[in-house]
Amino acid sequence: MAFFPTFETIIGHDSNISGMCAAIKVGKPGHSHLFHGPKGVGKAATALAFAQVLLCKDREEGSAKSCGVCSSCKKIEGGQHPDFTLVEMLEDKTRITVEQIRELSAFLSLTPMESQWKIALIDDGAQMNISASNALLKTLEEPPDQSILIINSSRPGLLLPTIRSRCTKTRFSGLRDEELFEIVGKIVKSSSEDIKQAVAMSGGDVAQAVGLCESGLGEERQRFLRDIEEIGSVNLSRTCSIAEYWSTAARFATMLLLLKAWFQEQIRGSVESDGGGESTRNWLSLVQWADDIMRQAMVVNLNRRLVLESVFIKLARLRGAKF
Repeated sequence: MAFFPTFETIIGHDSNISGMCAAIKVGKPGHSHLFHGPKGVGKAATALAFAQVLLCKDREEGSAKSCGVCSSCKKIEGGQHPDFTLVEMLEDKTRITVEQIRELSAFLSLTPMESQWKIALIDDGAQMNISASNALLKTLEEPPDQSILIINSSRPGLLLPTIRSRCTKTRFSGLRDEELFEIVGKIVKSSSEDIKQAVAMSGGDVAQAVGLCESGLGEERQRFLRDIEEIGSVNLSRTCSIAEYWSTAARFATMLLLLKAWFQEQIRGSVESDGGGESTRNWLSLVQWADDIMRQAMVVNLNRRLVLESVFIKLARLRGAKF
């Protein structure tokens, strides 16, 4: 994230922030929270802003605004505050582990070092394995008086019902395109056209829109459109060469977003031309299959080149190729 969020800088979610501010002003922020809603709309940013206000040393009594300049505000902005911890899936893991949750519980049980609260954020809670979820329940059942736990999730239905029932729930709605455009424009230095394209392709996810801009979206999109139009009219060797180009670590995530947006355009065009007939069904079948296998590639580290070769070969055959 290019800047540290505060309640004043967050775009959208006004009613949610107003509710948090009211609770802070009366000194009752609650012990356990579930922030849920679409991926990438600002749940974590709001949680960080919430934590900064509560940990601010120079906040005026009855206020819900952090000063932004005290040592506490600077420490949380730098990710070094001793009374705040973030729990997220480790790079070499596929789930949040029970060991991480046990460390979180031990952290919350300690006396705050510099503030009134110990605050923990779990991002994304649905990534906890079953052992981690059961371990978290013990903390939720008897939260330490000085503790605040925030769980973020775009998939709250995957959390244990007993976890959901013990949390104050705050639902975050999707951002409007103009809100997303404004947020991304504050984070990256890209042209308005690139930001507009990134917003259209991001599915409302701020991080994805930012990533698209930072990856040089304009040039990559033009290359993608040239390559995707070749598939079906070139031989198998060229099709595999295209897959190899887009399978690199630096390009793969961008390609998935470009391909997803392109697939949506093809489906819309097919519906308009055949009214949802056989052509549309064929496109929908391809897209569903491609979405499943590419999601697996991101989660369980399948060979990206082979995944793309499979997707492009099926696309070529849909377009009439004989290989």
